[in-house]
Parts: sequence; C-alpha cells; structure tokens
Amino acid sequence: MKNALQAIIILLLLTTAMLHAQIGMQISAQHERYLRYERIQMKLTLRNYSGNTLVFGKDAQGQNVGKLVFKVTSQNGNLVSMLDPTANPMEGMVFGAGESRELTLTLNALFDLQVDGFYTVTAYIDHKRLPKGYASNTLNFEVRDGSVIANKTIGLPTDNNVDSIKSVSASLMRFNDGKREIYCLRIEDENCVYGTFRVGPYIAGREPQLDADGTSAIHVFIQVAPKLYSYAVYSIIGGEAKIRQQRYFVPENGVPMLSRATGYFKVLYARQAIEGVDFKFQSVEDWN
Repeated sequence: MKNALQAIIILLLLTTAMLHAQIGMQISAQHERYLRYERIQMKLTLRNYSGNTLVFGKDAQGQNVGKLVFKVTSQNGNLVSMLDPTANPMEGMVFGAGESRELTLTLNALFDLQVDGFYTVTAYIDHKRLPKGYASNTLNFEVRDGSVIANKTIGLPTDNNVDSIKSVSASLMRFNDGKREIYCLRIEDENCVYGTFRVGPYIAGREPQLDADGTSAIHVFIQVAPKLYSYAVYSIIGGEAKIRQQRYFVPENGVPMLSRATGYFKVLYARQAIEGVDFKFQSVEDWN
C-alpha cells in the first residue's frame, strides 16, 4: 500500500511538472565519442506547449525576444567559450503552438572543441513571453584523436601556370569510437581541416589502401565485412572535402585490391556488389 501511494505521488509530481513545462526540449547525438575535428552533430527536439506562437530572434528595435543557447563544459568543469557569443541558432524561427521541431546543429561550429577530453552539453531556451527559461537534458560526449596508419600529400590544381601549388594531407586513421575500432579519413592542411569521415570498421589482417589520382581526388579502399569491400572517392569542392563516389565490391577469383597499373584506378579480383542482394546497409556506418 505504501509503495502504491509513493508511485501515485511521483506520477502526480511528474504530471504537474509537464503541465508547467511550456517548452519541451531533448538533445541527442549519434555518437558518444568523436574524432578530433570531426563534425559533432547534435539533434535538438523541441515541442511548444505554451499555447502561443513564439517568434525567435530580434524584434523591430533590435532586442532579442527569444534565443537558443548551449552551455558546454569541459572535463575540468570550465565553461567552453562560444566562437560567436551573439549566435542564435533559432534566429528568425516562428514556432507555432503545439508544434514540434527537430534542429540539427554542428556543435563545434559554435564552440572550440579541438582539445581532447570529456564534455557535457545542455541547451537552454529563453523567450520574453515565457515566465522562465527552459533547459534540455544534459548530454555527455568525448573528443579523442586517432592514430595515423597511412598518409599522402596531394597537390591541388591551380587556375593557371603561375600560382604556387598548394597541397593537402590525407590521413587514414584508426580510431576507437567507444564501441569498436574504425577507420577514419582526415583531409587538412596547416591552416584548415577540409573534412573528416568515418570510412569503415577496422578488420585485422587486411590493410586499407589510400591513394590519389591526377585530379587530386583521394581514393580509399577498405574491407568492411568478411566478404564486402568499400571503395570511396573524395574531392575538395568549394573549400570542403566531400565524398564523390561510394561503391561496394565482393570477392571474385582472389583477394580484392585497388590497382592503378593500367594508368587509372580499378578494383581487381572483385565484382561490384548489388545492394539488397550482397549487402543491406541502413547507412554508410552500418557495416555489420
């Protein structure tokens, strides 16, 4: 009887809290551990329980009437400074009564998260029409660097025959994502990181291949499952590294390998895999 009474009291307290919460907020992330310089993307789910439409950003007088901010704390308890303290990810948003929204934000575009370590993040919403501010759950995540296992310096094409030739470094790395060892690719120069990608799981016994062609495209060939191989091509487009091509292969008459003996890249001892027949991926990271 006592336990039943306690359960009823807890339920009533929770119901009361929900009734008074005019903004519901939940923050989540795909990973618990991120490679240094990798995009740390957070998903913020919002629900407007206020019964009114809320407009975020500045009013006609230039005053902030509604703002979304994040608080990020490092493992030593210090607050991590925002790169732009005036940034408002909800600037200009019209948030209707009863409406739900999902925002995807890149946290390291807002904060300097280059230092290895553990971090916590909490989202806060403040609006002048609401009686108080509201906070999301607190999420823990970690930033770590990987171990370089292959590296290639690649010259970039120029627009003429006079300009100095710039180069980038493509590094294939082993990284423990908190669940298993994986391969990652980082493309950078001394001033900028153009892109970081999770390219596949680490499988003992089969070395990955990293190379570049005459157009400065970067080719990565790795084994992602016992009988499945990934072949991906990356290029720098508009100042950002992007995956240009992704294909999968299954062994045929030998051990698959990437070759450029004929002057162009070709996968030997394999045939192109058929999705739904040879493999079924939910996403490029669903390797098993």
